[in-house]
Amino acid sequence: MKGMGTGMFSGSHAVGYAYMLISTTSFTGMAAVSKIIGLRASTHEKVFWRSLLSILFTLSRGKAFASPKRKWLLLLRGLCGHIALSAYLESLDRIPLAEAVFLGKVHPMAAAILSYIFLGEALSMARAIGILVSFFGVTMISKPSWAGLVSGDLFGHFLALLAGALSGAAYCCVRCLSRNDSEDEMWTLLALPLVSLPFCAKDAWFGAAKHEASTWAWLLMLGLCTQLGQVFLVRGLKVLPAASGTQAMYFGTLSGVVLGSALGEGLPSLETSLGAVLIITSLQLAESAESEGSECSTHKDKVK
Repeated sequence: MKGMGTGMFSGSHAVGYAYMLISTTSFTGMAAVSKIIGLRASTHEKVFWRSLLSILFTLSRGKAFASPKRKWLLLLRGLCGHIALSAYLESLDRIPLAEAVFLGKVHPMAAAILSYIFLGEALSMARAIGILVSFFGVTMISKPSWAGLVSGDLFGHFLALLAGALSGAAYCCVRCLSRNDSEDEMWTLLALPLVSLPFCAKDAWFGAAKHEASTWAWLLMLGLCTQLGQVFLVRGLKVLPAASGTQAMYFGTLSGVVLGSALGEGLPSLETSLGAVLIITSLQLAESAESEGSECSTHKDKVK
């Protein structure tokens, strides 16, 4: 317990984890709003208005910023984020909110692996074991079967998993852009919406005339939740490694259950709950083991 107290939540890391908790709660709120909008707006319409509002909110800060330094990495961040977002919003129309949130939370696994390969950030044995155990949890939630494939439910689960994996890739890009302030925060925030707009403009144009005032209000709320999530995501990943930072976003599973129940979907099944517990617990234990290992290494260095 001592390792957890001093390793995970000390100094700037405590602030970083707080930022990530705000971010994941905001993104879960975004998912709930998307669920409320439902079929009143297509996935592309939701992405378009979410992106446009995000650009306006970002530019309204009135902060001057220089030309982007790492254009290709910003483009990659935008593409991964766009595909992940589209898949996630589509999955919300096919499966319960809690299940979509649970499955979307595989992104720490992807972030851990990709940050190890491309960013040189450590991937310990404890983390690797946690990733494998988490996959069992994912299987318990998605319950792959031929019946699910025929009913279309399995495709919804696949979309949520795809969203989680590509979100992990996008977060690694954000981490790389944020390290040592190598890119202006404004460009990191704008990368996703600027890439998304051209892909979704057609659907948004033809769908705008049919929306009622209540739909526009929910679309505005979608944009607000998104902006909060993005701002605190970027700030959190400035001070935390990609695997550790995205770890904190598992808090979103709890808010996903609460909001899903509030929307009348009922409580998740026993299998879904056990799968979620496996995912969250295994990765939290991995985080604790890494923190304790880091403290032991530091102590040995001091002794030497």
